Amino acid sequence: MDINNFVVNNFRIAQNNVHKFIFSQSTLVAYKISIIFWALFFLSTSVSCTSDSKISVSETLDNNRLSGIRVDDYVVRPDFILQDTEGNNFDFKQKTSGKTTLLYFGYTNCPDICPVHFSNIAAALDQSPYEVRNGVEVIFVSVDPERDSPEKIREWLDFFDTDFIGLTGTNRDLEVAQIAVGAPPAFISEVYENGYSIAHAAWIFLYTQDDLLSLKYPTGTRQSEWAHDLEILVMDNWITGVKGIKNNGR
Repeated sequence: MDINNFVVNNFRIAQNNVHKFIFSQSTLVAYKISIIFWALFFLSTSVSCTSDSKISVSETLDNNRLSGIRVDDYVVRPDFILQDTEGNNFDFKQKTSGKTTLLYFGYTNCPDICPVHFSNIAAALDQSPYEVRNGVEVIFVSVDPERDSPEKIREWLDFFDTDFIGLTGTNRDLEVAQIAVGAPPAFISEVYENGYSIAHAAWIFLYTQDDLLSLKYPTGTRQSEWAHDLEILVMDNWITGVKGIKNNGR
């Protein structure tokens, strides 16, 4: 097994739902530097994590496998309302129903995992056919309403893709949304002289077209894996069957 596969496989068996982030007043230039650093890190370093026997993991990337971690439980698309970057109410279940949807809870001051996730997704969609790009909704929910204004969220997302949707709300509304998804509510983990860090779920939650939570994507998911999976999930109309992920009508 080469080092790339070794690193990715170690990330895929991770079950840590919370990742601690170090506060940084990041600029767009800092994001680029951070993305390069973490890309090199993933290629050169392994991470020791604990596996969960209830989770089914795809260990190779080929035409018959998806790279996300399968959710075995029957979990429907949650119903919660937050505000988008234009100040309008956004009913998550109503607005995204029937579409392949990526949902992530993070914050714009995150110096590493958040921008790496979104950089890889944006690059994957950029190289995908129009039907795939048009068939995927990418939702970023800021868990830092004190610092992340709607304008700041919009600026941060536009650096990756202007079609990505940003949401925010009160601390209480954000907690309700995270609980509805099954994510541990984010919290301030450390306070510094000029800021603080936030611990939050590091998974990207993927809902398929049947409005079920089907897959979770951990830190370390590569651009090629996103491109591979999203094309299958959108173009082949994959849904969640009683015995797991299956193709609808094929």
